[in-house]
Amino acid sequence: MDWPKIKSILIIVLLITNVMLGYTYVREQKRFEVEEKNNIEGVIQLFENKGVVIKPKNLVFPRSIKSINVDFETYGQSNVDALLGNDYIFDGEKYISGDQFVLLGETHILYANDAHYSRIVQDDLSSLRQFTEVVDEAVVKSLNDKVDAFLTRGGFALNYDAIEVMKLGDYKLVKLLQNYDNYLFEESKTFIWFYDDAIIGFKRDNTINISATPGSKYDIISIDRILYTLLPKLQKGEVIESVSVIYKLNDESLLVSDLVLGEALPYYRIVLKSGVSYHVRAVVNL
Repeated sequence: MDWPKIKSILIIVLLITNVMLGYTYVREQKRFEVEEKNNIEGVIQLFENKGVVIKPKNLVFPRSIKSINVDFETYGQSNVDALLGNDYIFDGEKYISGDQFVLLGETHILYANDAHYSRIVQDDLSSLRQFTEVVDEAVVKSLNDKVDAFLTRGGFALNYDAIEVMKLGDYKLVKLLQNYDNYLFEESKTFIWFYDDAIIGFKRDNTINISATPGSKYDIISIDRILYTLLPKLQKGEVIESVSVIYKLNDESLLVSDLVLGEALPYYRIVLKSGVSYHVRAVVNL
């Protein structure tokens, strides 16, 4: 048998097969993109018919994202000592020293000055709507330095990826954010409150450490399907300000509230102009 000739023929056949597979893949990709675009345009039209405005123009999201396995920073007596010193009492609910106190949980801790407590606990989106972002780099750096010194003194890790500074009157709020592959881990919250540039409050919830165990890769539900399921919940005149993908605990299956590790999954976060937000899991039911 003419083996060199046969090998040449096989190579040519494989090349032709690869070209055909590549052409088919590109064609299917194009068809999918066209269908997805048409589906999104159709859903947007349904929203317009109902009188609901979708402000974001870029509604393109990845087709798959990995989950992340996380464990949470935990807190204890040493953190209370660092925040309040040695002269404090415990009243069965909180640790008190003068006009300052600490509320302690396994994965959350709050430090506050009595006079400012009502402001400090109002940290959801709707409560912060009147705040404006501080963009002055010198101001942001000064507050960032004070925050790092405060966290270090309290025995807290500086494991954050981004910082936001907001202002309302004499109050400034520093938000420390944790991301993974540029997607926000929403349940991780570190807020430091300033009044006249002095720290008067601190709140830390679900600060994460990324586990060495790799996450699983999940296909993402298309945004047109997510928006379509959300439409019945919205009323005429409402405005969707932002649509994003974030990481959130797979909380639908949690049976306990004091979890210290778990799998964070991608969720869509839809935020309205009113400050109301919706979270819809971006992967099919597991």
